[in-house]
Amino acid sequence: MADYSFLAKEYPKTVSKDQFYRMCHISKNTAKYYLDNGFIPCVDTGKKTRRYTIKTKDIIAFLEDRDANPSKYYLPQHFNNPFLPREQRRYKKAPHNGRYKDCYKLKSIREVPEYQKYLSQQFKEYPDMMTTQQLRQLTGHSIAVIISWCKDQKVRFIVQGAMYRVQKQSVISYLYAREMQS
Repeated sequence: MADYSFLAKEYPKTVSKDQFYRMCHISKNTAKYYLDNGFIPCVDTGKKTRRYTIKTKDIIAFLEDRDANPSKYYLPQHFNNPFLPREQRRYKKAPHNGRYKDCYKLKSIREVPEYQKYLSQQFKEYPDMMTTQQLRQLTGHSIAVIISWCKDQKVRFIVQGAMYRVQKQSVISYLYAREMQS
């Protein structure tokens, strides 16, 4: 088993996908597969360039685990078969929380008896001032809808450059009031 501790000295604490595939000596497509399917913990911003942010210590843990359990990291059989059409060679992404289509949906007031307590519990892990991205992940509403809440003064917020930061407690009270009206 190889010692990968030298990578921590050579690379910064966080790296991009470009540095990741070079560190691991794998292709870009394989690196994307590992990141999209949760083999390596990363932050996926969804942007076109510099999309992934990966901690170097996670890469070291991945490399050590890959040496210990190589069968865990085998690619699907169709992945690199040159005789299959390109569409079939592409892998199917596993569902990944944090994307709009796979985001978490809050339950309705009909499903939970103490709804305000339920909302407080769901928001507990998040900071007091939440970004629109965090709200999108938690509530399932699009960023445009969340910004419209801000513009219509339904929630308290501040604007930091081009980013809206929304007060967590005001979102909880707004969602509760909205559910009570329906």
